[in-house]
Amino acid sequence: MIYALLALAMSADAATLYVNGTPVDGLRDFEFTNVTVQVDDNGDVFIIAPQYNVALGDEAKEKKSRKTKKDVTTPPEASGDGTVPGNRWWLFSEDNQTEGQVVDVAINDTVVKTFRSGGKQIIFDLGPYLNAGKNSVTFTSRSERLGGGALFLYVGTGSIDGGRVSLNKPEVELKRNASSAKSETVSATLMID
Repeated sequence: MIYALLALAMSADAATLYVNGTPVDGLRDFEFTNVTVQVDDNGDVFIIAPQYNVALGDEAKEKKSRKTKKDVTTPPEASGDGTVPGNRWWLFSEDNQTEGQVVDVAINDTVVKTFRSGGKQIIFDLGPYLNAGKNSVTFTSRSERLGGGALFLYVGTGSIDGGRVSLNKPEVELKRNASSAKSETVSATLMID
């Protein structure tokens, strides 16, 4: 039935095919299931398919790259050399009512945590991911629709006292706010004796 409607509508000269409001005249060899099809008085075909994500050109590339990047919510396997003690080097977040901020934090090319606006404060032990000597700390933002206050991510030494973690002066700091670039990568080198 859908094929017949599409074929009939597309044979008209002025007909345009839309999926979820996006014109997709170049669409070929694709089968839609569980959709609503409407044809207006100009012969334009509207496929209403909320379960399908439609984008064209650069927007499609951006959506695809966002889709493949997942938040790190469970810490990965330890990747450090085992010489840096735990409960000494920490990642802290300070979120001042930000909106739309998403930042992946990588230690030596291993993403260990993802910060997302409105989530819980991050207090994360980095010891298992660090090596003696030179280490890279990389913050990669993949944010959208930025707003609100400032976000700070800190990496530094700290201590545990009575169940509270206290951070000393941070060795690495990232500040982002509503005027920051949506996508950016900031890297720093961290030396550990």
